[in-house]
Amino acid sequence: MKVTIWNQIRTEFYGRPVYGSYVIEDGVLKVKTPRGEKTTQFAGSNPDWLAERLLRELAAEGKA
Repeated sequence: MKVTIWNQIRTEFYGRPVYGSYVIEDGVLKVKTPRGEKTTQFAGSNPDWLAERLLRELAAEGKA
């Protein structure tokens, strides 16, 4: 059995706080909010920075 540990993240988008969670599984970073999710390949860069970037993209789409 594999345990998945989600990390909580917070960033700002046009002055308002947005929240989400992220996990890295099998080389893929996944960010989710109650209204959507995004994924990208993870190649060892800073996971917090990359997760916040995806979270801001979700906010821009109205999904965060």
